[in-house]
Amino acid sequence: MSDQRLQEALTRLGSVGIAKLSLDEIVAVRTRVRSAMDQMTEQVDADVQSISRLIADGDVFAFQAAKRLAAKHQVRAEYLVSLDESLSNFYQRRYMENGMAERMGGRRMLMLFEALILVLIVLVLGLLMYDLAAGPDSSRPAFLSSSSIFAVDAFCCAIFMGEFVLRLRSADSKRYVWKHHWVDFVTSIPVPGEAQLARFGRFARLARFARLLRLLRFARLFFFLWRGLDKLQDVMDVKVMKKTIRWAVFATFAGAILIYKIEGGSAANSENAVSTFGQSAWWSFTTVLTGGFGDIHNPESISGQVLTGFLVVIGMVLVGVFTATLTSIFVGERQDDEDVSLDQIVAKLDELTRLQAANGDSERQA
Repeated sequence: MSDQRLQEALTRLGSVGIAKLSLDEIVAVRTRVRSAMDQMTEQVDADVQSISRLIADGDVFAFQAAKRLAAKHQVRAEYLVSLDESLSNFYQRRYMENGMAERMGGRRMLMLFEALILVLIVLVLGLLMYDLAAGPDSSRPAFLSSSSIFAVDAFCCAIFMGEFVLRLRSADSKRYVWKHHWVDFVTSIPVPGEAQLARFGRFARLARFARLLRLLRFARLFFFLWRGLDKLQDVMDVKVMKKTIRWAVFATFAGAILIYKIEGGSAANSENAVSTFGQSAWWSFTTVLTGGFGDIHNPESISGQVLTGFLVVIGMVLVGVFTATLTSIFVGERQDDEDVSLDQIVAKLDELTRLQAANGDSERQA
């Protein structure tokens, strides 16, 4: 029985987080965070003056003390800034969700609406993938023609745009919506099928891939409906990891466009060609992520080889940063416990040293 109560207590302790706070509590905590920042600024100023006095007195260890204090304050400052940003984002998200629920007639209706959006996204993704892979309209069923798929896509996009407008009107900060949900707006714009875009030439191939951005909406709604994935949500909230993913996506698409432009035409007749943008995108993805398999295309021109080397180096850096950040997240909690234990051990050793010195003085006096 005691073990069960202990596990329940540990579960409650592990569930403590920003997500459990109300809007008023978030405001109160953020006020205290800002106050802690002000107090920390005063402490840093006091430390600067103290170090300056030590340097003026000729203390040779003053520079070492300055570095140690700077490192300690930097860690605390990063934590406070990150916490303040997380509180601000969660406040805006909670405020927006509450406003949407109020306009929809309750949180249950909001969840049903978001579930409908998820179903429509899956439907549109399936139709778009079919449209990309299928042949001309003559070889398709009538209800899966390019025009029919575009009509369904346009209808669903109208609903998606309605959801975005609902978010925009329900939010406390419009800037927050545009910053965090711009993908919703972009992917709510219907894009014609290949047949309608054929007259635009090669640009049509790039426009087709723009529609696959709806995968990001699928991931976002997946997190919205499955709030139990708190650990993964925390991972995606890490600023460094977000930047790493953003740069990896940018490098992949930039590499695909450049290699297709440089060697797409000249290598069209070779066995490992990048004659289509899809092959170029796969080549760029494997090059950035793994350094390249060489199964699709080995660059033949100097420009292509330089681009490959550049992407490999970028990929090594991005994968390293991503892996290190992910590792630090899962190890960080244990490291904090170890730091606390180490501080306690050092304090105990200092206490034992003082007691030993006191006993030595007593024996000498005796």
